Amino acid sequence: MQVPLCLRKVGGTEHHMTTPTATSTTTTVAPQAPSKSVNSAVAVYRHHTDAEDAVHRLERAGIPMQKISIIGRNFELREDVQGYYRPSDAALEGAGFGAWMGGLFGLLMGFGMFVFPIAGTLIVLGPLAGMIAGAVSGAGLGALVNGLMALGIPKDRALKYQSRLQAGEFLVTVTGTPEEVTRAKEILQNSGEIALETHGTAQAA
Repeated sequence: MQVPLCLRKVGGTEHHMTTPTATSTTTTVAPQAPSKSVNSAVAVYRHHTDAEDAVHRLERAGIPMQKISIIGRNFELREDVQGYYRPSDAALEGAGFGAWMGGLFGLLMGFGMFVFPIAGTLIVLGPLAGMIAGAVSGAGLGALVNGLMALGIPKDRALKYQSRLQAGEFLVTVTGTPEEVTRAKEILQNSGEIALETHGTAQAA
């Protein structure tokens, strides 16, 4: 609770304030939150259908949808479509999201998508889209790399994933506790993936 400095001028009722002014002002600074672990599982797929099936597999296994994102290219989108969209808005606009989202529309209806007008138009669908939209201005590849790093992915691996996306492959990411990420990795094994890794780091909140 912030204490105005003028309270020090009040009479004996404030005699319990024995600390000097400089010390009392420092107590108004909110304490730093403890470091938290950021963990993720990332699966790479060659085809959109395989990535979509992986999302359904995770959902059937009980992984919360708010922890799952899918990233990939869409060559059917209009060139002027870019930035952050809510799925419902995108569908109403008829921008060409429908075919790409397929059966994921219902599952991820509550989450937005972020569209990068690069690499044949790159779409991020799921909670990662909101993270990117809230943290950056613009829609360059650097925003994507930063978003992946926010999932606990080291920069060198994030750059590798960027290259795979530019080559036309798809990513499915799951974030959570180390236990949740380990379970997600087990679920995604033998799901048609061409690569499957887990990442984790500690960040100051």
